[in-house]
Amino acid sequence: MSEVKEKAHRFKRLLRDEAFQEVLEHVQDEQIATFLDPSSTLEDVMEARDNVKALANIERVIRSAIDAEAVYDKKHS
Repeated sequence: MSEVKEKAHRFKRLLRDEAFQEVLEHVQDEQIATFLDPSSTLEDVMEARDNVKALANIERVIRSAIDAEAVYDKKHS
């Protein structure tokens, strides 16, 4: 199996992993709570924003690996 396919399979397992999804959701919910809390400082909001961007980057990397597998499969079929 190619490296592209192996990576995609590992990342697909992550997407199916309930614990991983629960952690992502929990972190995102915490950040949203910070945005909605009127007592949050500007520093709190900026940190929450950075965390949300990091979560988006994690999801982008996972999707990119899965997309790379689709391209690989199309080229090798």
